Amino acid sequence: MLRLFLRVFSGLLACLLLAGCFDIKEELWVHSDGSGKAELTYVIPASALLVAGGTEGLEKKIRDMMATQPKLRLDALEVKETESGVRVAARISTDSLLALLDLKKNAGGRELPGAAMDLAGNFDVRLIGLDVDFARTVKVREALGLASFGVSKDDREKRKLIYILHLPKPAKESNAMTTEDDGKTLKWEATLGEAMKKPLVTSFRASMPIPPTVWYGLALVLVAITALARAVWKWRTRLRMKRVMDAEAG
Repeated sequence: MLRLFLRVFSGLLACLLLAGCFDIKEELWVHSDGSGKAELTYVIPASALLVAGGTEGLEKKIRDMMATQPKLRLDALEVKETESGVRVAARISTDSLLALLDLKKNAGGRELPGAAMDLAGNFDVRLIGLDVDFARTVKVREALGLASFGVSKDDREKRKLIYILHLPKPAKESNAMTTEDDGKTLKWEATLGEAMKKPLVTSFRASMPIPPTVWYGLALVLVAITALARAVWKWRTRLRMKRVMDAEAG
């Protein structure tokens, strides 16, 4: 879901890279019925938006790109100038995270240039039984390249990257820096300076949310199998009784 959305935000990623200093907060909710939503907030210097046509130009690009993604809904979007810079806040949702899990086959992610991909993150998502194994590696220094030398000490210490994940069930494994709600909320946080020193890796393993329709389908399959087994058992019983009767008659 995030990779698909970050492809839509490719113009914003370019602005982040040009700015060299930024704040990122991404918060994702995964619901037990398989649906999900995300709230993403980015703060960057206003000067970095010149390549995107200012705040109005960037907002238009995001809305136009979201219109091409039927699996995602843009529930809210705000691009606003503040004292700390331009704040881009978006809220998106989807009815099925399962439809977005196959990230490696998503051509959209491959369309991002290398630097933008480093900032959006390299994703490794695997299905193991009914579990999902997720890992995301964000390489800030590689993304910034030579621009990293222009990031001030103050920005390195005060700018932050925050990633929060809310799961319907506690994660079985994770490298989260902090956890809440009995392990269902995972949080990773780093200053811009810390993220520039080494890649920021977020990983977890959790049970896959299975929509009610899947459970109903599974129940119907089990009922069908049970009915078939009973029919076979009755057929074998009748066949055995017929053989016994034939043997006695002979």
